[in-house]
Amino acid sequence: MRTASLTLPALVVLATSLLAEGVSQITLVDIRPLPGWKGDPVGNVAITTDEGKQLQLTKTASAQQPKASSSGLVGWVDCSKEGNPRSFHMVEGVPIGSCLILRNPNGTLITITAEKPIIEQWGFDRDGVHIVLKSRALHGPAVIERFTLHGVREGFCNAYEPSPPDWAKPYLDH
Repeated sequence: MRTASLTLPALVVLATSLLAEGVSQITLVDIRPLPGWKGDPVGNVAITTDEGKQLQLTKTASAQQPKASSSGLVGWVDCSKEGNPRSFHMVEGVPIGSCLILRNPNGTLITITAEKPIIEQWGFDRDGVHIVLKSRALHGPAVIERFTLHGVREGFCNAYEPSPPDWAKPYLDH
């Protein structure tokens, strides 16, 4: 999927108006070939609005696990190098995504940084006002964190916790 060339302010206005309409579908496009990688694919985030309009939200093919909430919030794991958003971050054949990018319906972005360098799994909490993410390093145990939609961490537990809070249970290591 390709978009027409737009200036950054024009793209922001277009993105804002499209996101305000509601997201009916979110997909990864321009998927990056990663030889030997068997995990989640990496590419660009694209949405289709309830009215059928399409928009590509990223351009560097460094996004994973795109999701949209019922309120129009869109999120994805960012696998670009810190301080260099045009550069893809990979270590030992593993895409490194330690930041979750949330895009509000008004077009503003929120970045949530995980405790560990690789966000393995994430989702919108059932309560509608939190994000839960599971992260780990290349080796060792995972942790599960709960954040507000504004990026404030409100909960933390280990992924092997014997008595975890309810919000962490879907993300436990078994």
